[in-house]
Amino acid sequence: MFCHKFSHRDISVPVLAARLPGGRFSIFLICLLIVCSIFAAGCSSGSSAGSTKAADDTAVLTPAVRIPTADDTETIGNETVTVDISNTSNGYIMASYHGTAAQVNIQLTGPDGVTYLYFISEKDTYTAMPLSSGDGSYIIDIYEQMDGDMYSNIMSDVIEVTLQNEFLPFLYSNQFVYFTAETRAVEKGNELAQGCDTDLDVTAAVYNYVVDNTEYDYEKAASVTSPYYPDVDETLDTRKGICFDYSALMCTMLRTQGIPCKLNIGYAGDIYHAWISVYLKSVGWVDNLIQFDGKNWSMMDPTMASTGGDSYDPSQEQYTVMFQR
Repeated sequence: MFCHKFSHRDISVPVLAARLPGGRFSIFLICLLIVCSIFAAGCSSGSSAGSTKAADDTAVLTPAVRIPTADDTETIGNETVTVDISNTSNGYIMASYHGTAAQVNIQLTGPDGVTYLYFISEKDTYTAMPLSSGDGSYIIDIYEQMDGDMYSNIMSDVIEVTLQNEFLPFLYSNQFVYFTAETRAVEKGNELAQGCDTDLDVTAAVYNYVVDNTEYDYEKAASVTSPYYPDVDETLDTRKGICFDYSALMCTMLRTQGIPCKLNIGYAGDIYHAWISVYLKSVGWVDNLIQFDGKNWSMMDPTMASTGGDSYDPSQEQYTVMFQR
């Protein structure tokens, strides 16, 4: 056992002053159809492996409320903490603390070397953590609070992860994008998706609704503390929130419509904030599709990404992703 001093800096809440105009996004729809028709004309028949992947993707990319479960079929840990690894193939693990400390810190380091920090404050309650880094080895380090920002290590282990599908970590509910079947934001997402023909239509509908109907909460921004976890129904009901709240609400609506959505946390220049990357069937992953620059929300034309191929990397010098939730 050893002690470690933690800072909440790595999970600081994006707190920004913002002017949030109502933004409409429709100009790219015709362009996207043209680009997609070009792609279709240039494609030959795929291999059986490609067909299988397409079938798997189709099964995953359908509207559903995906809630993590602790099945207890495979666990690691000790008398103080239990980590359920029964569903690593679905893109998440769950942890439950049985001790007496006021707070527990979990460090999850993926194959890309990025360390994600999670906190557990409720005893004997499972918390879901996404395996955001994809396939590979994950190092799990768990610490319990001793005093202030001093923590003691209570568990270390390594697990191997092979995902059934790369999109799953960004479709399930987790600690930062939390929802259940009863979440009102899920119902609102269903309502917004009615009449939409494509995932692009749904994304635009969600973006327009959230930006047009939510006011930036300056008072909350000035007083919020870490760790902070958005309450999407509170944001929906009060129609107010900070950057993190907007992002989590959009992610909830998109994920439950079968649209993989990454809540990115990092820097735009030297400004700490959150933005969203979305997977569109006709384009692929569109990084920074929904952005917040510290002043305004904006939705980028995804056809720009489709013309850039694998080399497309928008605002590479400006945007630095630290975490993807």
